[in-house]
Amino acid sequence: MNKVRKIAVGAALIGAVAGGGALTAMALPANAATTDTSTASPSAPATNGGTHGNETALTGDTATKVKDAVLAANSGATVENMTTEDDGSAAYEAHITKSDGTHATVKLDASFKVTATETGGPGGGKGGHGNHGNETDLTGDTATKVKAAVLAANSGATVENMTTEDDGSAAYEAHLTKSDGTHATVKLDASFKVTATETGGPGH
Repeated sequence: MNKVRKIAVGAALIGAVAGGGALTAMALPANAATTDTSTASPSAPATNGGTHGNETALTGDTATKVKDAVLAANSGATVENMTTEDDGSAAYEAHITKSDGTHATVKLDASFKVTATETGGPGGGKGGHGNHGNETDLTGDTATKVKAAVLAANSGATVENMTTEDDGSAAYEAHLTKSDGTHATVKLDASFKVTATETGGPGH
């Protein structure tokens, strides 16, 4: 009888061990799956801090439509540059010099309809480029000579605006967009000779 009991007890223990091993083996894949799930976290979406650094120069058909709309609303004006607008106020904007020599910023919606025209432009009411308060827009013969000198040194460029320069570095300065779309500030002396060309311009 003792032998029979010992065999029965031994069989029960073996079964328990075997059962525990099976339970352990079954638990392992579940644990592994849990670990995999916890480590797979989705990437956080990139955010845009609402900066104005995402404005881009307009080209092609979009640029043509914006320019046509702007000039239709501002007869005789010169379009200085055109960009997308990322502050939520419009889809596009254009900086212009009106026929009377004043500057303006024109806003347009996605359908190329003019929605607003604000006084000022590059170097004026919108941001400016190091304006020291005493700089004045060039007009008449002085403006003609400065523009001619600037374009002679920068073939294919578009002159955005021209002012006197009161920081002592030059007599005049002109902000322009080069033929490759980059911006520059050109300095000239009192004899209308280009003395320096600096990378960057209004809004940059």
